[in-house]
Parts: sequence; C-alpha cells; structure tokens
Amino acid sequence: MTAHVKGREWLKGVKVLSVLLSVLIWLSVILERPGEMLLVLPVNLHRMPAGLKLDGAAPAEVEVVVAGPRILLFLLPFHQTRCDIDLAGAQPGLQQVLLKEAEFNLDPEIKVVHVAPATASFVLAAREK
Repeated sequence: MTAHVKGREWLKGVKVLSVLLSVLIWLSVILERPGEMLLVLPVNLHRMPAGLKLDGAAPAEVEVVVAGPRILLFLLPFHQTRCDIDLAGAQPGLQQVLLKEAEFNLDPEIKVVHVAPATASFVLAAREK
C-alpha cells in the first residue's frame, strides 16, 4: 500500500512541475514579443573642450520611445540609461545636436524609434581667464 501512496505523490509532483513548466514557457513567449516604451532620460554633456563653458541652460531631459523585446524593455528602468551628448570638437557659439544620433547607452537589440525634442540647442562660450 505504501507503493501506491508514493506513486500518487509522484504524480502530483509531475503535475505541479508540468504546470510550472507551461507557465514558464508562456512567459518566455510573451516577454520575447516586441513592444515599445517611453523613457524620460537625463541629458549628459561630456567631453567639453578645454576653454569652453556652457552659456545658459542645456536641455535637462529628453523623451525617447524605444522598441525591442519586452523582457529587455522591462529591465530598462533598472539600468543607468541616459542621453550622452559628445562635445568633443565643439566650437564657441550655438550648438544644435540631432538627438537621434546621441548615445543612449542601450542594449543593441533595443532601437530608438522617436526622440522629443528632436534637437538639443545650447550655447557654448569661451571661458574668461
């Protein structure tokens, strides 16, 4: 009689395992489907040439719509995602940078769909000595 009880417990374990496995397969299929997400990212100006300074305000944030697998989109808020604008080689005066070409520090499978505003404008001036 104990063999019969052990057999039933084993069957219950197999049923629980099969339900758990089917839920995991369902989640993997759902999370691999493509999706879109709106992110509000801080703007980071880096590699400012020596002898130049920011004159006035630079854009603080940018709205970016990204597309990619949902699992990667789900994990994006946990990463240090930002909009990096490289100022190497910049000259004094009005700078207009197309933000679609900025670096967003994203996974290669995630694509930038839309950026608002499309350009960032700010003024660089020579530092006073």
